[in-house]
Amino acid sequence: MIDRIKRLETLFLEEINTLITKMAANGDFGGFVTITAVRLTKDLANAKVFFSVFGSPEDRKKTQEALSLLRKEIGAQLRGRLHLKRIPSFSFEYDDTPEKASRVEAIFQVIEKEHENGK
Repeated sequence: MIDRIKRLETLFLEEINTLITKMAANGDFGGFVTITAVRLTKDLANAKVFFSVFGSPEDRKKTQEALSLLRKEIGAQLRGRLHLKRIPSFSFEYDDTPEKASRVEAIFQVIEKEHENGK
């Protein structure tokens, strides 16, 4: 069952990214949106979709609102594209991992410069 869940998570990640890319062309979102992960519940009834936004905090808020409004439409489009008995109910959550990684990278660069200057 775990393998099936992982395969479905990957499938939903790819399909939702495709749909979001098409919707972004209409200007529905602020900034550049990327779906970073999908986590399904064991009963396959619900899915958390994690997204990141390259842009301002206002872009992030606009994207969060747009995704919340479009979640039923996304589910309906997936029903038409995928031949599955059940399409889960989606909820969207902001993923701040890229921001954290950027801060850690900046810290490493500062440490490296200090190390070079100390030699």
